[in-house]
Amino acid sequence: MKINETRDAKLMGLLGKTMQDKHIELYPDFFKPYDAEAVTKSFIDYFKNPKQRVYLWQDENNQDAIAAYLWLEEEQMPENVYRYGYTRLYLHHILIMPSYQGQGLSQELLKFADTYAKEHDIQHVELHYWPNNGIAKHTYQKYGYEVYTEIAQKRI
Repeated sequence: MKINETRDAKLMGLLGKTMQDKHIELYPDFFKPYDAEAVTKSFIDYFKNPKQRVYLWQDENNQDAIAAYLWLEEEQMPENVYRYGYTRLYLHHILIMPSYQGQGLSQELLKFADTYAKEHDIQHVELHYWPNNGIAKHTYQKYGYEVYTEIAQKRI
């Protein structure tokens, strides 16, 4: 696999369908139907921030097909009256395309994030996942991620 950074909003608009379809499958009452144009426009805005980065894993043995992507952002979490400030590397999306799942790419993407954080002197790598996504929960725990906060919701 080769790894390339992209700032192609249109490409991300297309790749976002796989992620959105999974979210809709798990939480159909929460997530909107996929809209490539809206996602593309969102990435145009996201990419205005140089701290937002997307890396593609491309299969050199399959005409550079996109096997996975990692969308990350370096964020300053400001100090407030209750907690200390810190810098985090926030992982917005970790997506392995269905035909590449089960081949160890999750580990590779997470190691990439760890290396990125170390190279940029960032002490915290954070992400969130939906509780019904058991595969994600298991994977992140397997590679050292620990739950440090939880959000509860009550529908009225």
